[in-house]
Order: sequence, then structure tokens, then C-alpha cells
Amino acid sequence: MISKVSFWQLFRLIFVLFSLYLLGDAFYRWDGFSYYASFSEFLPGVALVSILWSIVALITTILIWLPLRAFEWFCQRVGWKSAAEHLFLHAVVFILFVIVTIIIWEIKILIWPYMHTTFQLKLMVFLVVALMFIFLTWLIHNRLERWENIVNERITPIVWLFSMFVIISVPLVAYQTWFKNSDHAKKVKSQEVVEYSKTDKSQPNIILVTFDALTARNMSVYGYSRPTTPFINEWAKEASVFTRAEAESNFTAPTTASLMTGKRVWTHRRYSLMPDSTPVRIDMGSLPQLLKKNGYVNMAFITNPIATVEKIGVSDYFDIAPDAYDLWKIENIGFMLENVLYKVFGDKIKLYSWLLQDDFIFGKIINRFKKDTTSTSYPPEITFNKFIDTLNNNRQKPYFAWIHLNPPHTPYLPPEPYKGMFDSSAKMRTNKSFNRELNKIRKFLSQHDRFPEEIKTLKARYDEFIRYCDNEFEKFINYLTEKNELKNVVIILSSDHGEIFNHKSLAHGSTLYESETNIPLIIKEPNQVDGKIINNLVEQIDIPVTILELANIPVPTWMEGRSLVPLLHNINTPSKAAFSMNLLSNDNEYPITKGIIAVWEREYKLIHYLEKKKSLLFNLNQDPEEQDNLINKKPEIGRHLLDLIQDNLNKANEKIIKNR
Repeated sequence: MISKVSFWQLFRLIFVLFSLYLLGDAFYRWDGFSYYASFSEFLPGVALVSILWSIVALITTILIWLPLRAFEWFCQRVGWKSAAEHLFLHAVVFILFVIVTIIIWEIKILIWPYMHTTFQLKLMVFLVVALMFIFLTWLIHNRLERWENIVNERITPIVWLFSMFVIISVPLVAYQTWFKNSDHAKKVKSQEVVEYSKTDKSQPNIILVTFDALTARNMSVYGYSRPTTPFINEWAKEASVFTRAEAESNFTAPTTASLMTGKRVWTHRRYSLMPDSTPVRIDMGSLPQLLKKNGYVNMAFITNPIATVEKIGVSDYFDIAPDAYDLWKIENIGFMLENVLYKVFGDKIKLYSWLLQDDFIFGKIINRFKKDTTSTSYPPEITFNKFIDTLNNNRQKPYFAWIHLNPPHTPYLPPEPYKGMFDSSAKMRTNKSFNRELNKIRKFLSQHDRFPEEIKTLKARYDEFIRYCDNEFEKFINYLTEKNELKNVVIILSSDHGEIFNHKSLAHGSTLYESETNIPLIIKEPNQVDGKIINNLVEQIDIPVTILELANIPVPTWMEGRSLVPLLHNINTPSKAAFSMNLLSNDNEYPITKGIIAVWEREYKLIHYLEKKKSLLFNLNQDPEEQDNLINKKPEIGRHLLDLIQDNLNKANEKIIKNR
């Protein structure tokens, strides 16, 4: 006797359910994707995930069908009357039971995150839901065959519709992956000979080290109470320390684009935080382009996929740039799958990792089975060692090396002995416990005007992570010193943006308060022995301009920053307004109408919310924590700073309209 639940019938049902879920998710994802890319760029991603999702549907069918067949065979052997479709019914009801239980638990966490639930209460809820589904199973048991026929009849047109799309997707993905030119194909590999346009051996080698999400506010070199950067404290005594360096935005995509172009966010228009966001147009000019033109070997060691030279749009000008995933500590299946997808599709299809996103059901399931790691998956030492190995194998000079390290970005997971250095509690010591506590704190903040006690542990873990970064930077500098590799080297230490634990905000990306914008900037020139503290207001876009002047390369007029070399050499310069902005919700093809823009001038800072038409004014000399809003007390200063924002925004919008 053949089972009534055939493999084909089961696959049809699962395929349709999976496809309907994907269809809904595609509409949701397009809402965000449309802000920074076109539909023609979105379609290959839909095609790729359709193929991959269909394969997952096939595997799911096999995993369900094989036990059903085994159960049917067992029933025949022992003479039971139960059929496989009945087991299938019970399995479906059980899955629904689990889903409803999870939903109830999620609602509880959302509404009452800190409510204590006893074992008796949990058991009661479990039994009520279980009884409800037992009754449901009994109710439909005798009508199963009739329902099965109705379902098979009704889904046939839908099966054909989704099948045709998957079939059409195959050549589209093949063309996009193997026949269309990609940035990755152009990239010069690390051991190849580099050609120069000219060579000047007197030009310094330049190493730019940026730590992701490192705020100056939590570094002891800037006066923080905890000893988070003991080595940098000593190293900076023979360097130039800028105390008022401001980032161009509060998250990685726009700030790293500004670092590589010397342009503000409203000029290069890389607004989005997504790794698939539109790169900077290659014809706009960039720092690595100018360095390469003037004889530099350009190298990039980037551990954050959002900040890779391909994603920024400057890969043509880097001679050596290993994939971000080659700098990771691969410890679980999620990383392995993402690594494979990146290597095959990463620079050809924007939404290559759709299937593995945390807000997609497959990504959620994969995350459940991830190894609960106890330390970061992006150890700085891997990236530093990769640079050292490359330097040893490629002796051509001068070189520019950009080393972007993921720590101390969330999750804050330093290894031993740093973990527990500033907080001995058992909380937030693993990846899963960290993310669980972080989500609880965020939900608490959404309902209260104060931070919970857990914020102390969270901030301590961040500080411990910084201490770990400091130690790895020390090892890196000591190695280069011992090997006599720093004779003619400029070292610049900075970050892409900061991190916040106040103003009812966590991590980064939501505000333009100083914790998020005030970044470290320390420059050590060759043979420098006299340290200096520079309190002048400077911007992130000043860094690429400074690099060019240190390399004796003329600075183009399209760069919007200014050189800091005069300040390095004790020559004062006129003060200049600085800007930072979060323009995440804007379409980069249209004028800017949404977001947050901050402007600094001397001791004053204005934060303006474009949609709300609301402004906050602070005197940072008197109020460094930005607690006292002076907008009503000093209206003339507020109007002046707001005019600066409006005038510059109008000019930026005029350029956007002109270039459309």
C-alpha cells in the first residue's frame, strides 16, 4: 500500500507556503531597499533568494516525508490502521502549537519584559494551548481527506505561478553572477605585481587604523575614568591627540564613505546602513584613487562587510583587499553559509545574504543553532596579522593601508582575561546572553524614561572590549617597532563613529549626541617624540585631506575637508563649522527632506530634526553631556546655526537635482 501523502503533494504544499512567505517578505524588504537602489538591482536578489528558498523547501519536504514513509511502513508491519497523513496532521498541529506558544512568549517579553513568571503560570499557559490544539485535531480528523483534495485543487495555479518565477530566476542569477562584470573580478590579488604611475621613495607609508563604534568618551586617553586604553595613553604622548574630532554620521556606511572620499554624507549620498546600499559613484573621486595615481600601493583589511572597498565603490584603486570573511573567526554554520554566499554572489547581487538575515525566518532558525560563542568572532589580531603577513610578502613602497576592525562594535565580547575586568557579574558573557540582555534593555527603554540596572554591566562589557582592543593595538605597534617597520610611517588612529549609553539610546545610529559623533583621532608622524593636545574643532573628512598633504599630493577642490597638517605643526588655523548627519530615510536620488543634521561652531552645537522641525542647542564647554537645551535661552545663536544647516542643505539638494 502506497502512502496517501505523496512526496509531490507534500512538496507542492510546502513550496506554496514558503513562496507566499517570501512574497510578503519581498514587499517588506523593498520598502527599505528602494531608498538606496533601483528595482533592477532588487530583482536579482529576489531571484537568488527564490532559488535558494526553493531548495530549502525541497530539503524541508524530504525531512518531513521520510519520517512519514517510515511511519507508514511501520504501521503496515504491525497491522496498525494509522496512516501517514494522520501523522502529518498531528505534525502540522504540533508546529502550529509551537508557533502560537512562541508568539505568546514574545508578546509577554514585549509587554512585560521584566515581569516574573512562575513555573506554575508557564505550565498553565502551556496546558491551555495544548488542550486547544488537541481539540482542533479531533475536530478536523475525520474531514482530512476532503480538505486535502480541496487544498490540492486550489493551489495548483499558485504552484505553476511560483514555479515559473523560480525557473526564470535561474538564468537571471547565472547572468548576474558569471557573465556580468563585477568589482571583484577587477580586484588585484594580494601577491600580484603592482604597477605605478610614479614612485617617490621619500613619501611616507601611511597606516590608517579605525576601530568600529569606538567613542572618544570611553577612552582613558581622553580622560575617561576607567583605564580602557593604557597603551594608547603612553603611545599618544609622542603623537598629536585631537580632542574635538567629529564623525560625519553615526553609523558605518556613510562615515567610511566620507573617510575614503573626503566628502560629506549629503555629497556622496551613501545614506543606508545596509551592506547592499549603493556605493559611491566611482567618477566622484576618492582618496585611494589619488594615492594610487601618485605611486602608492593601496591595501585594505576590512572586517565589517558594510565597509568593504567594494561596498564603498573604491575597489578599483586598492591593490590588496582580502574579503572581510577571510578575517573572521568562523565558528558556526551561519558564518559558514554567509561566507560561501559572499564568495559566490557577494559583489554581484546586492541582496546575496537575504536568506540569512535575522529578520527572515531561515536566518532566525539558523541563529537558534549557532554556537553560543564566548568571545568576538572578529578578533583584531587576525586582521593585524594579515596586514603583517602582506607587508612581509610585498615590500613595495610607499603604501597606504586602511585597517578597519570590527571591535568594539556590538556584541561586546572580549576574550579572557578582559571579560569581567570592570564588572564581575555573570551577565552578558556569551553571544546569546548578550543579545538577550541588550534586547531586554531596549524594550525597557521603549517604555520608561530611565535605564535599568543592566546598563551598568552593558557599559562595562563595552569598556572591557576597548581594553582588549588597546592590548591588540599595543602588540601590533610593538611588532612593527621591533621589526624596524616604522621608520617612515604615519600612523592614524580613529574610528568610524561612536557608541552611546545615555539620552535614552543604546549603541549607535539613532542620535547625533557627542557619544556617537565624538571620535578618537590620534596622528603619529615619523620620528615624532613631542606629543601635543589639539582642542580645535575638526571633522572626519579632514582625515583624507591630511593624508594627501602628508603624502605631498595636491588636494583636489572637490574634497570638502581641510588639512590638519598646520595644526600638527603648531600653526593655528581659522575656525570652521563642522557637520554630521543621519539621512537614512532619504532616497539618494531625490532632495533630502528627512533625518537629523548637527552643526558645530566654536563651543556651540545644534542638532536639528528635519521632519519634526525641532532643534536642540548646547554649549559643549559648559555642558559636555548635552543636558541643557539652550534653544529658547539663546535664540540668536540657534537661528545662526540653523541657517548654516539650511544654507548648506539647500546647496546639497541643488546638486542632487542637477545630477539626477
